[in-house]
Amino acid sequence: MGSQKVIILLFTLLVSSVWSVNVYPEWFLFPKKYPDITVGYTYNGMPPVFDAENMHCAYKKCIVVGTLEIFNNPNSDKLLKNSNYFYYFDPDEVDAIHDRLQLLDSFTTNVLKGEEIEAFSQKEIDLSDVPRVKAADLSRPSWADTTFMEDAEYYYGVGMYTSIGRENDAWKTAEEQGIFNILNSLAVDIYKIEIVRSDEFAESSQFEGVMFIKLRFLLKNIEILERFPDQQEKQYYVLVRIPKKSLRSKMVR
Repeated sequence: MGSQKVIILLFTLLVSSVWSVNVYPEWFLFPKKYPDITVGYTYNGMPPVFDAENMHCAYKKCIVVGTLEIFNNPNSDKLLKNSNYFYYFDPDEVDAIHDRLQLLDSFTTNVLKGEEIEAFSQKEIDLSDVPRVKAADLSRPSWADTTFMEDAEYYYGVGMYTSIGRENDAWKTAEEQGIFNILNSLAVDIYKIEIVRSDEFAESSQFEGVMFIKLRFLLKNIEILERFPDQQEKQYYVLVRIPKKSLRSKMVR
């Protein structure tokens, strides 16, 4: 009898896990509709509220410092890029927001590991009637087929990460990649301009190697606009937007 109960419990957990992975609240998939919500993940052993506090402050204002490596690819017009960035944000801002975010809603991404994604806000928001969306009912958005876009007011970056098992890690990494793709694209634009100017005075073969660019960006008002889970391929996409007037950069070779 005891073993039967254990089997039933494990089956229930498995079904719950599958259900939670394939169904998402609208506030998570389309955060642009819910601008007052901050999302927090169970991440690196931290409870979601700690992550939400950090992201609330980082996305409001942060300094990003890193290095971009650019490799000339003689067999293609595309440049190969490898980047490494670190966020810095004011710890006093985190202290100021501490205990001020209210938990509004949550869903489980991994029952066995106790991983969740939660919605927080400083305002009272009723999310009880927010629809849940099946991943299978979503159409692949057109923005998922690019990495960088811009219009008159904004830069847009798309991040993607593949994961089997650790969905929270995949979503977090995809968010970071979306921001990094904006920074990388802006740096590469500067790099291309300098290459064209240099080619006027030197042979292009001198530039077929690796270029290292040190980057320092001041970012403000980072927004997560949409998320898209490709359940079949286990790929997680995130669309990020940064106002052009809120991005400042100082690049040193």
